[in-house]
Amino acid sequence: MKKGLVSISFRKLSPEEIVELCVKTGLKYIEWGADVHLRPENIERIKAVKSLCEDRGLIPIGYGSYYNAADDFDKFLPNLEAACILGTEYIRIWGGKTAAYDKAAEDNIGRAVSLAKERGLTVCLECHRWTMTEDHVLAVKVAEATGCRLHFQPNPDITFEQNLDALKAMKPHLCACHVFAWEKGNVRLPLRDHRGQWLEYIAEAGDVPYLMEFVQDDDPINLVRDAGELAFLTGASKAEKSEKICENGSIP
Repeated sequence: MKKGLVSISFRKLSPEEIVELCVKTGLKYIEWGADVHLRPENIERIKAVKSLCEDRGLIPIGYGSYYNAADDFDKFLPNLEAACILGTEYIRIWGGKTAAYDKAAEDNIGRAVSLAKERGLTVCLECHRWTMTEDHVLAVKVAEATGCRLHFQPNPDITFEQNLDALKAMKPHLCACHVFAWEKGNVRLPLRDHRGQWLEYIAEAGDVPYLMEFVQDDDPINLVRDAGELAFLTGASKAEKSEKICENGSIP
Protein backbone atom coordinates (compact mmCIF):
# COMPACT_ATOMS: atom_id res chain seq x y z
CA MET A 1 0.00 0.00 0.00
CA LYS A 2 1.12 3.55 -0.69
CA LYS A 3 2.12 5.44 2.44
CA GLY A 4 2.90 9.14 2.59
CA LEU A 5 2.63 12.51 4.28
CA VAL A 6 0.43 15.58 3.89
CA SER A 7 2.99 18.39 3.95
CA ILE A 8 0.77 20.86 5.81
CA SER A 9 1.22 18.66 8.87
CA PHE A 10 4.45 20.62 9.31
CA ARG A 11 3.87 24.10 7.97
CA LYS A 12 6.91 25.43 9.86
CA LEU A 13 9.27 23.09 8.01
CA SER A 14 10.71 23.87 4.59
CA PRO A 15 10.01 21.62 1.60
CA GLU A 16 13.58 20.38 1.89
CA GLU A 17 13.00 19.39 5.51
CA ILE A 18 9.71 17.72 4.57
CA VAL A 19 11.48 15.66 1.92
CA GLU A 20 14.16 14.51 4.34
CA LEU A 21 11.55 13.64 6.96
CA CYS A 22 9.73 11.46 4.44
CA VAL A 23 12.96 9.71 3.50
CA LYS A 24 13.73 9.11 7.19
CA THR A 25 10.31 7.65 7.94
CA GLY A 26 9.90 5.62 4.77
CA LEU A 27 6.91 7.64 3.57
CA LYS A 28 7.34 7.65 -0.20
CA TYR A 29 4.41 9.84 -1.21
CA ILE A 30 3.74 13.51 -0.46
CA GLU A 31 0.61 15.62 -0.80
CA TRP A 32 2.08 19.09 -1.11
CA GLY A 33 0.14 21.99 0.40
CA ALA A 34 -0.44 25.15 -1.61
CA ASP A 35 -0.79 27.56 1.30
CA VAL A 36 2.80 27.54 2.57
CA HIS A 37 5.10 25.02 0.91
CA LEU A 38 4.24 25.29 -2.79
CA ARG A 39 2.17 28.34 -3.59
CA PRO A 40 0.65 28.14 -7.08
CA GLU A 41 2.23 31.37 -8.29
CA ASN A 42 5.76 30.22 -7.42
CA ILE A 43 6.37 28.06 -10.47
CA GLU A 44 10.15 27.92 -10.12
CA ARG A 45 9.84 26.70 -6.55
CA ILE A 46 7.40 24.00 -7.65
CA LYS A 47 9.80 22.83 -10.35
CA ALA A 48 12.69 22.76 -7.89
CA VAL A 49 10.75 20.69 -5.35
CA LYS A 50 9.63 18.29 -8.06
CA SER A 51 13.29 17.75 -8.98
CA LEU A 52 14.21 17.31 -5.32
CA CYS A 53 11.54 14.63 -4.92
CA GLU A 54 12.84 12.82 -7.99
CA ASP A 55 16.39 12.93 -6.63
CA ARG A 56 15.31 11.51 -3.26
CA GLY A 57 12.99 8.84 -4.66
CA LEU A 58 9.74 10.44 -3.49
CA ILE A 59 6.49 10.89 -5.40
CA PRO A 60 4.34 14.06 -5.26
CA ILE A 61 1.03 12.22 -5.27
CA GLY A 62 -1.25 15.19 -4.64
CA TYR A 63 -1.51 18.95 -4.61
CA GLY A 64 -3.53 20.28 -1.69
CA SER A 65 -4.92 23.47 -3.16
CA TYR A 66 -6.98 25.99 -1.25
CA TYR A 67 -9.35 26.71 -4.07
CA ASN A 68 -12.88 26.68 -2.69
CA ALA A 69 -15.60 25.71 -5.14
CA ALA A 70 -17.82 28.45 -3.69
CA ASP A 71 -15.41 31.03 -5.15
CA ASP A 72 -14.95 32.26 -8.70
CA PHE A 73 -13.86 29.40 -10.94
CA ASP A 74 -10.93 31.35 -12.36
CA LYS A 75 -9.18 30.93 -9.01
CA PHE A 76 -8.94 27.20 -9.70
CA LEU A 77 -6.82 27.61 -12.84
CA PRO A 78 -3.43 28.53 -11.32
CA ASN A 79 -3.81 25.68 -8.85
CA LEU A 80 -4.47 23.23 -11.68
CA GLU A 81 -1.42 24.50 -13.53
CA ALA A 82 0.72 24.07 -10.40
CA ALA A 83 -0.48 20.48 -9.96
CA CYS A 84 0.32 19.71 -13.59
CA ILE A 85 3.85 21.11 -13.25
CA LEU A 86 4.39 19.16 -10.03
CA GLY A 87 3.18 16.00 -11.76
CA THR A 88 0.64 14.86 -9.19
CA GLU A 89 -2.12 12.31 -9.58
CA TYR A 90 -4.78 14.52 -8.02
CA ILE A 91 -5.58 18.06 -6.93
CA ARG A 92 -7.52 18.66 -3.73
CA ILE A 93 -10.13 21.42 -3.68
CA TRP A 94 -12.65 22.51 -1.05
CA GLY A 95 -16.36 21.74 -1.36
CA GLY A 96 -18.03 24.99 -0.45
CA LYS A 97 -17.96 27.06 2.72
CA THR A 98 -20.78 25.46 4.72
CA ALA A 99 -22.14 21.97 5.25
CA ALA A 100 -25.29 22.96 3.33
CA TYR A 101 -25.79 22.00 -0.30
CA ASP A 102 -24.49 24.67 -2.69
CA LYS A 103 -25.54 24.24 -6.33
CA ALA A 104 -23.08 26.85 -7.60
CA ALA A 105 -20.22 25.13 -5.77
CA GLU A 106 -21.27 21.76 -7.17
CA ASP A 107 -21.26 23.25 -10.68
CA ASN A 108 -17.71 24.55 -10.15
CA ILE A 109 -16.60 21.14 -8.86
CA GLY A 110 -17.94 19.59 -12.04
CA ARG A 111 -16.11 22.16 -14.17
CA ALA A 112 -12.90 21.49 -12.25
CA VAL A 113 -13.27 17.73 -12.77
CA SER A 114 -13.73 18.16 -16.52
CA LEU A 115 -10.80 20.52 -16.92
CA ALA A 116 -8.49 18.45 -14.74
CA LYS A 117 -9.39 15.29 -16.64
CA GLU A 118 -8.16 16.92 -19.84
CA ARG A 119 -4.80 17.36 -18.10
CA GLY A 120 -4.73 13.80 -16.76
CA LEU A 121 -5.56 14.73 -13.15
CA THR A 122 -8.24 13.74 -10.67
CA VAL A 123 -10.10 16.28 -8.54
CA CYS A 124 -10.61 15.26 -4.89
CA LEU A 125 -12.55 16.68 -1.98
CA GLU A 126 -11.79 15.84 1.63
CA CYS A 127 -14.45 14.43 3.92
CA HIS A 128 -14.09 17.69 5.82
CA ARG A 129 -16.08 19.50 8.46
CA TRP A 130 -17.76 22.80 7.51
CA THR A 131 -18.03 21.90 3.81
CA MET A 132 -20.55 19.98 1.71
CA THR A 133 -18.58 16.80 2.34
CA GLU A 134 -19.07 16.92 6.12
CA ASP A 135 -22.18 14.77 5.67
CA HIS A 136 -21.14 11.61 3.83
CA VAL A 137 -24.57 11.35 2.17
CA LEU A 138 -24.09 14.76 0.58
CA ALA A 139 -20.43 13.98 -0.17
CA VAL A 140 -21.45 10.91 -2.16
CA LYS A 141 -24.19 12.90 -3.92
CA VAL A 142 -21.64 15.51 -5.01
CA ALA A 143 -19.19 12.82 -6.15
CA GLU A 144 -21.89 11.08 -8.18
CA ALA A 145 -23.03 14.35 -9.74
CA THR A 146 -19.59 15.70 -10.64
CA GLY A 147 -17.24 12.74 -11.00
CA CYS A 148 -14.92 14.02 -8.27
CA ARG A 149 -13.16 11.65 -5.89
CA LEU A 150 -13.17 11.78 -2.09
CA HIS A 151 -10.55 11.73 0.64
CA PHE A 152 -11.65 10.01 3.82
CA GLN A 153 -10.48 11.35 7.15
CA PRO A 154 -12.08 10.64 10.53
CA ASN A 155 -14.27 13.40 11.92
CA PRO A 156 -13.52 13.63 15.67
CA ASP A 157 -16.93 15.19 16.33
CA ILE A 158 -18.77 11.95 15.51
CA THR A 159 -18.43 8.34 16.65
CA PHE A 160 -16.14 5.72 15.17
CA GLU A 161 -19.19 3.81 13.93
CA GLN A 162 -20.46 6.89 12.11
CA ASN A 163 -17.05 7.46 10.56
CA LEU A 164 -16.89 3.85 9.41
CA ASP A 165 -20.36 4.14 7.86
CA ALA A 166 -19.17 7.25 6.02
CA LEU A 167 -16.14 5.41 4.70
CA LYS A 168 -18.27 2.52 3.49
CA ALA A 169 -20.56 4.91 1.60
CA MET A 170 -17.63 6.81 0.11
CA LYS A 171 -15.67 3.73 -0.96
CA PRO A 172 -16.73 3.73 -4.64
CA HIS A 173 -15.35 7.27 -4.92
CA LEU A 174 -12.37 6.93 -2.59
CA CYS A 175 -9.08 8.53 -3.63
CA ALA A 176 -7.03 8.30 -0.41
CA CYS A 177 -7.22 8.33 3.38
CA HIS A 178 -5.74 11.01 5.61
CA VAL A 179 -4.44 9.23 8.68
CA PHE A 180 -4.49 10.67 12.20
CA ALA A 181 -5.86 9.97 15.67
CA TRP A 182 -7.98 12.73 17.15
CA GLU A 183 -10.52 12.76 19.94
CA LYS A 184 -13.44 15.17 20.27
CA GLY A 185 -12.20 18.72 20.69
CA ASN A 186 -9.32 18.08 18.25
CA VAL A 187 -7.22 16.41 20.91
CA ARG A 188 -4.34 14.70 19.12
CA LEU A 189 -3.15 11.27 20.16
CA PRO A 190 -0.50 8.78 19.07
CA LEU A 191 -1.80 6.83 16.08
CA ARG A 192 -1.40 3.64 18.10
CA ASP A 193 -4.17 4.81 20.44
CA HIS A 194 -6.61 4.41 17.55
CA ARG A 195 -5.10 1.17 16.29
CA GLY A 196 -8.38 -0.73 16.49
CA GLN A 197 -10.21 1.96 14.56
CA TRP A 198 -7.60 2.15 11.83
CA LEU A 199 -7.55 -1.62 11.48
CA GLU A 200 -11.22 -1.35 10.59
CA TYR A 201 -10.76 1.67 8.31
CA ILE A 202 -7.94 0.03 6.37
CA ALA A 203 -9.81 -3.25 6.07
CA GLU A 204 -12.71 -1.32 4.54
CA ALA A 205 -10.77 1.12 2.36
CA GLY A 206 -8.36 -1.44 0.95
CA ASP A 207 -5.42 -0.60 -1.30
CA VAL A 208 -5.54 3.20 -1.45
CA PRO A 209 -2.88 5.74 -0.42
CA TYR A 210 -2.65 6.36 3.32
CA LEU A 211 -1.23 9.80 4.04
CA MET A 212 -0.15 10.83 7.55
CA GLU A 213 -1.51 14.17 8.74
CA PHE A 214 -1.34 16.34 11.88
CA VAL A 215 0.67 14.31 14.39
CA GLN A 216 0.64 14.94 18.12
CA ASP A 217 2.17 18.29 19.11
CA ASP A 218 3.23 18.91 15.47
CA ASP A 219 6.47 17.20 16.45
CA PRO A 220 8.44 15.44 13.67
CA ILE A 221 9.62 12.89 16.25
CA ASN A 222 6.00 11.82 16.61
CA LEU A 223 5.78 11.31 12.86
CA VAL A 224 8.61 8.80 13.16
CA ARG A 225 6.58 6.95 15.80
CA ASP A 226 3.29 7.13 13.87
CA ALA A 227 4.86 6.17 10.55
CA GLY A 228 6.06 2.99 12.21
CA GLU A 229 2.52 2.31 13.40
CA LEU A 230 1.16 2.94 9.89
CA ALA A 231 3.69 0.51 8.44
CA PHE A 232 2.46 -2.09 10.91
CA LEU A 233 -1.21 -1.38 10.18
CA THR A 234 -0.77 -1.67 6.42
CA GLY A 235 1.80 -4.46 6.46
CA ALA A 236 -0.28 -7.53 7.21
CA SER A 237 -3.80 -8.88 7.01
CA LYS A 238 -6.33 -7.89 9.64
CA ALA A 239 -6.37 -11.43 11.04
CA GLU A 240 -2.57 -11.54 11.31
CA LYS A 241 -2.46 -8.17 13.06
CA SER A 242 -5.20 -9.13 15.51
CA GLU A 243 -3.33 -12.33 16.38
CA LYS A 244 -0.09 -10.44 17.00
CA ILE A 245 -1.84 -7.89 19.18
CA CYS A 246 -3.44 -10.64 21.25
CA GLU A 247 -0.08 -12.34 21.71
CA ASN A 248 1.85 -9.46 23.17
CA GLY A 249 -0.14 -6.22 22.86
CA SER A 250 2.69 -4.49 21.06
CA ILE A 251 4.00 -3.84 17.61
CA PRO A 252 6.20 -6.77 16.49
